Amino acid sequence: MYQPRQILAYGILSFFLVFVLFYGFADSLAKMYPMGARSTWGSLNSLKTQTDSDLSAPDFSRYDRLKILTSKDFPLDDPTRRIIIVGDIHGMMKSFEKLLKRVKYSPESDVLVHVGDILAKGPHTGSLSVLRYMASNDITGVRGNHDQEIIEWRGWLDRVSSIHGVRSWLDNLENRWNTAHSNGSSSTLESWLKAERKYSPRSEKAWWKLIPSDWTIFSDHYKIAKDMSKKDFRYLLKLPLRLYVPSAHTFIVHAGLLSSDPRYPGDDKSRQPLANVPPLPQPPTATITTSRDESSTKGDHIKPTSSSKTIEELRNLQEIGILTQIPQNLDPWVVLNMRNIVKGEVSRKTDKGTPWAETWEEHMEKCVGFNHERRQSIEKEDGEDDEQPDLKVARKLHLSCYPSTTVFGHTASRGLDVKRWSFGLDSGCVYERRLSALVIQGFTKASNKDYTPNKDVQNEGNPNGELQDVDDDDDDGSTNASVKHRLLPFGDRNSATAVSVKCRR
Repeated sequence: MYQPRQILAYGILSFFLVFVLFYGFADSLAKMYPMGARSTWGSLNSLKTQTDSDLSAPDFSRYDRLKILTSKDFPLDDPTRRIIIVGDIHGMMKSFEKLLKRVKYSPESDVLVHVGDILAKGPHTGSLSVLRYMASNDITGVRGNHDQEIIEWRGWLDRVSSIHGVRSWLDNLENRWNTAHSNGSSSTLESWLKAERKYSPRSEKAWWKLIPSDWTIFSDHYKIAKDMSKKDFRYLLKLPLRLYVPSAHTFIVHAGLLSSDPRYPGDDKSRQPLANVPPLPQPPTATITTSRDESSTKGDHIKPTSSSKTIEELRNLQEIGILTQIPQNLDPWVVLNMRNIVKGEVSRKTDKGTPWAETWEEHMEKCVGFNHERRQSIEKEDGEDDEQPDLKVARKLHLSCYPSTTVFGHTASRGLDVKRWSFGLDSGCVYERRLSALVIQGFTKASNKDYTPNKDVQNEGNPNGELQDVDDDDDDGSTNASVKHRLLPFGDRNSATAVSVKCRR
């Protein structure tokens, strides 16, 4: 028979265990969601309306991680069509219209694509106009880091607007800030918000807690999120983080994509997708020989007689490996923010480390195809060089792959950054520099069988294969000024032209 004191002790212990387990579970659940959602989860749930029965943490990020484009969506081999990929617009609508006129964009025959950051930092009305244009015409593109902030703010606004009194409180607070700002207040938005929160009445304390601690309310992103239409919001939600075009062996992202895990050597066959010939998921259309000393996943070698169809299938498998087997490429923050690689880690800064695009270029130039005999021959030649005492040659990288192309934006500090296998299109329009586009011609230069892996194709007049500017806009605002059309190799067999226009607010 338990004594009353024992029963009480067991009761207290049970309550304590339930308390710990519940909050431990809640904390674990919260860690599964983005930072913004974690910081507001408890407050939002405590003020939920009676009609809302959803107890899960809100996901304001709403990521669409990947969209695959068909050859019809990206018609490289149609001589009657062009693909026009535009760099970061940032709400600079007039410059965007000027660029479309400069390239003589035709919606009937051209495919227009953007690399994200179409909004924010530029004029507010310009951002809304750009977004309205993109949404109305259902333009293909990817999300940028600024677009993502706007998506999250709109998700937050829709969520808190269901709480009685919050929307009117937000509007009143914003009006007070606008009044203070128009009266010449020397306070920054951040310092003003800090003071308002500190001296707010008790009745508003709970509402202040709804605002994620690392977000700045009434920022440009907030205002765009509040003012855009539902149709515009649906368009932003449809934008993926990455576009992949299997037929063109091309990726389109906002900030960047890694060709390998930078923590390990590029030819690490256990970790790097470009270091191996991938196994076909079905009986191949070509003969495959397997080394006795290697497993089927690491030792498949395609004979020189392999069909182009098999090579295409294997290339696509490796490209899928880039998207799915490199851990950093699965992280939305990396795809939206990466600029450099610093000691094996991804960084958004540009003052240290190596630009990720340089590493991409290096790896693509080291692709020697799937021909085992060709690779052995190249490695043998390198080995003979290494044996010469007067040459100090480091171990050279040779990868069992064919090159792929990446088109990106995000890094305005580098301007138009064009290399053989990567095209950086953010040329700083929002800073009144230039808005750039890559115009890919829809004709075929050669058949795929004539393509040689690791073929050295450089831009005319530039030994580094880089192009800084190709537009001779005379700054008079005329859209009839001539453009220096310098053909750039794009992919295996196509060509492109980089075009840019001057930007003014």
